[in-house]
Amino acid sequence: MAPFESGIWYLNIAVTIALLIRLWVSHLAPIYRWLFIYLAVGVLQQCALLFTPRTTNLYGWTYIAGQSIKIVLVVFVVLELYRLALAGQPALAKYGQNTVAVVLFASAGIAALGLLIDPTAPPGRSMILYRFFSFERTMDSFVLVFLVLITLFMTWFPVRMKRNVALYVGGFILLFLSRSAYMLLLNVMSVRHLGTLNSGMQVISSTCLLVWLFTLGKEGEKTTTVVGHRWDPAAMDRMSGQLDAINASLMKLSRSERGV
Repeated sequence: MAPFESGIWYLNIAVTIALLIRLWVSHLAPIYRWLFIYLAVGVLQQCALLFTPRTTNLYGWTYIAGQSIKIVLVVFVVLELYRLALAGQPALAKYGQNTVAVVLFASAGIAALGLLIDPTAPPGRSMILYRFFSFERTMDSFVLVFLVLITLFMTWFPVRMKRNVALYVGGFILLFLSRSAYMLLLNVMSVRHLGTLNSGMQVISSTCLLVWLFTLGKEGEKTTTVVGHRWDPAAMDRMSGQLDAINASLMKLSRSERGV
């Protein structure tokens, strides 16, 4: 591993550990439980990979094991994002969570079936890793769709949320955008550029983690912010009314389905 790549990797691990400590000390870990678990699994995987020779099968299996766990965890992170971002509209949040859960778990089945018809790996590439990357890329694409949808929703409607939640949503979307681009380039770039690709991903990841490290805190739980239509108060009031109406309609629908 090149010195720069190694240094960025160590920095990423150090920043992640610092962020985990901050979340724990600030009593934010229970609130952002799935983010905390996701980061903890990620740092354990990075530490394991760092001390495993890249040319061994163990390195590949360590990557697959860690990423498999993270693929499952990211589903719960997205569900957590919907719950927190739409806390003021609980019926809408529940509808979004149910939709995300059904589609993402169905997409996992589709991605798994895709492994059976996936083309042969290019020369010099591990068949197992190549097929796993294809599965991972499919799952990342579905997750990215829901992250983009919630971003568009919050941009269009004046959703009021805690500042910590806004930072959580924005940072995780950026992380996943970079992750999706990484997975796309991974299968098309030459193996000799793998170090550069990894370093670029680590730089983006470290930047997001540093922002979270210095911005997520107790004050962010007391401060609220509105993303959509902040520039137009009249439109904000109108869209707030529409948002409340949508939430009320979904609440009535939920009650009627339960026979209440």
